[in-house]
Amino acid sequence: MNLENEQLAIDTRGRAFFAALLFLALAFTWLAMSPCLNNGFINWDETEYLINNPRIKTLSWESVKTIFSTPDLKMYSPLSTLSYSLEYHFAGLKPGIYHATSLFLHLADTALVMVLARLLLGGVWAAFFIALLFGIHPAHVESVAWAAERKDVLYAFFYLSSLIAYVLRPGKRGNYLLSLALFLCALLSKPMALTLPLVLLLVDYLKQGKIERRHWLDKIPFFILMAVFAGISLSPAAGLHLHWAKRLVVPFYNLGFYIYTLLWPFNLSAMYVLAPGGKPVFYAFSAAALAGIFLLWKYFRRDKEVVFGAAFFVVTLLPVLQFFPFGPVISADRYTYVPSIGVFFIGAVCARRIWRHFDPVNRGIIVICAFSAALTLAVTASVRCTVWKDGVSLWSDTLRKQPQAAPALINLCGAYIQANMNDKAEACLSQAIRIYPKNDDNYYNLGFLSAQNKKLDKAEECFAKTLEISPCHAPALNNMGNIYLLKGEAAKAELYYTQAVQCDNSYAAAYRNLGKLALSRKDTAKAVLFYKKALSADPADKETRALLMTLR
Repeated sequence: MNLENEQLAIDTRGRAFFAALLFLALAFTWLAMSPCLNNGFINWDETEYLINNPRIKTLSWESVKTIFSTPDLKMYSPLSTLSYSLEYHFAGLKPGIYHATSLFLHLADTALVMVLARLLLGGVWAAFFIALLFGIHPAHVESVAWAAERKDVLYAFFYLSSLIAYVLRPGKRGNYLLSLALFLCALLSKPMALTLPLVLLLVDYLKQGKIERRHWLDKIPFFILMAVFAGISLSPAAGLHLHWAKRLVVPFYNLGFYIYTLLWPFNLSAMYVLAPGGKPVFYAFSAAALAGIFLLWKYFRRDKEVVFGAAFFVVTLLPVLQFFPFGPVISADRYTYVPSIGVFFIGAVCARRIWRHFDPVNRGIIVICAFSAALTLAVTASVRCTVWKDGVSLWSDTLRKQPQAAPALINLCGAYIQANMNDKAEACLSQAIRIYPKNDDNYYNLGFLSAQNKKLDKAEECFAKTLEISPCHAPALNNMGNIYLLKGEAAKAELYYTQAVQCDNSYAAAYRNLGKLALSRKDTAKAVLFYKKALSADPADKETRALLMTLR
C-alpha cells in the first residue's frame, strides 16, 4: 500500500511539473505573440475573406450549407470560413476579436505540441523545448498575425489532436475513430492536412522501428479521406514560368530555405520571390538541402528519432514544396507552421543527448545561453507582430527586404488608399504602372483614387485601361457606370452596370446601382428585382433590406 501511495505521489509530482513547464511555454508564447492583438486588418485576402465576404455575414443553416458546398477564394476550407462567420455574428468586424481567436488557437496548438512531444519522446524537458520553440518562433508570426491565415492555426489544432488520439489508440477503438474524425476536421480547415496519413506511418516507425503491412492497412480510411480531399482541393493554378530543370530544383531550394529561416529567423518577409541575379542563392540553398539529405542518410538512417524528425519536416511540407509552382511567390513563412515541429524535434533529441555529457557548471552555462536564445526569439517575434499592424507597415517592410516583389508594391498602393494617404497612393500607383504596365489592379486603383478626388476624366481613362487589360473586371465596369451616371448619361451607365453583373453575378454594388436607376425611372417592380439580387449577393446589407421593406 505504501508503494502504491509513493507511486501515486511520484505521478502527481510528474504531472504538476509537466503542467508548470506547459504554463511557462504558454506564458512565453503569449508575451511573444500578444502584440498581434493591437493590429488591424490588412489588404491581403482579409478584404475578400472578411470585410467584403457576404458568406460570413449571416449565420443560418442556409449560410452554413453555402460555406460547405463552395470553395472560398479557390481553396476549400469551410471550417475556417465558419469560424469567421461565428466571430462576425457575435462581434462584427472588430479586428481584435479575429486576432484574439488566432492567438488562442496558437496557444492551444503550442499545448498540443508539448503533449504530442511528451508522448513521442518521453522526456518532459524535451517536450518543453519543442513546444517553446513552436510557440515563440518568429516564422510563425505570419500564421498568427494574419487574420486571413486562420486556416493554419485551425488545421494545426485538429491535425495535432488527431496525432495525439492516434498515439493513444492502442486498445482503444474509440481513439482510432476520434483520430479519423479529427483528420476530417483538419482537412475541412486547410488542404495541407492531406499529409497526416503519411505522418501516422512515421509515428508507427518511431514507436516500432519499422513500417509493416498491417500499419498500411489500418490507414486505409485515412488514405480514402486523403484521396477525396485531394480531388476537391488540388486544382491547377498559374505559377512561376520556370525551365523544367529549375522546376526540379525548386523543392530542394525550398527545403534549404525553410531550414535556414527556422535556424536564423531575423530577416523574415511576407513574400519571397525569385529575383533576377538571385541564382547563386537559389542554387546554394538547393545544394545545401541535397547535401543535408545525403548526410542524414549516410550517418543517421538507423537513428529512429532523427529520421522521424527529418521525415516529419519533409512530408508535412510536400504540398507546398512547389513541385508545381503556384503564383509568383516561391516560399512563405506560414508554410513552416506545422513542419517546423520536425526540425525542433531533431533539436530536442540532439540537445538531450549532448546534455548527458556535460558537468553541472557547463549545464548551467547552457541553460543561460538557451534562455537568452529563447528571449531573443520571443522579442524578435514580438517586433515582427508589430510589422503586421496594417498594410502600409507590412508592405513597406516587404519591399525593403524583397524589392522585386511586384504584389507587395501593388498592395502598398492599395494600403495607402485605405489609409487615405492619397498623395503617397498616387505616387505609388504611378510607379507601379511604370514597372508593371500590364497589371489591371494598378489602373483600377488609380482610377478609384482619381474618382474619389473628383478627377472624373482621369478616372474614366484608368478604368478604360483596366477593362482593356481585363474586359470582365466587374468593379471597373461598375465604376465606369458611376462616372457616366455623374455625367448624366444614364443609358451608358446602365449598360456598364449590366455588364458588371454579367461578369460577376454576385456583385452586389452593381445590382444596387441598377435598382437605383430603375427607381429613378419609377419602375418599382424592376427596382425590387435588382435589390433582391443585391441582397442575395450581400445578405448583411441592412440598408438594402430596409429599402426593400419600404418598396413592398
